[in-house]
Amino acid sequence: MPRTWRNAPRLFSDFNTLSFASVMATVVLVPLLILMLQPTPFHCGGPDLPRVSRYVSMPGAAREDVMMVAITRDGQTYFGSDRIIPDSLPARIADRLKDHVVERKVYISADGRARWDAIEPVLDGVRSAGILRVAFLVDQRRTAIPEFRP
Repeated sequence: MPRTWRNAPRLFSDFNTLSFASVMATVVLVPLLILMLQPTPFHCGGPDLPRVSRYVSMPGAAREDVMMVAITRDGQTYFGSDRIIPDSLPARIADRLKDHVVERKVYISADGRARWDAIEPVLDGVRSAGILRVAFLVDQRRTAIPEFRP
């Protein structure tokens, strides 16, 4: 019987760095980019605005120099992006009114579940600052409650 000599298979010892880099980019960088590109939440998740079926559009509320007061569900008050106490609101509004370009209107974004005890001092502070025009921001989606039509 003839002898057949087999050569032992060679071990593959080449490391492909390009493949390794592409796998690492997919595993590490893509989730990191997804987390970085998430929209920033508005004050602890943002207010749950009250829903109404009839509303008035307020395009001025989207401007950057607008006076915006936000009231969260737990009663925290924000003037712009700064957390404040409602007693300091008239002074903050007066400081903003020194700039004559600023609209003399305050937009209030109150959570639908906020208590009246948290909203009333804000309204009193706005009135004591001399602002007569106040607008409450609401959710513009239609509610599930059917309208009554006689």
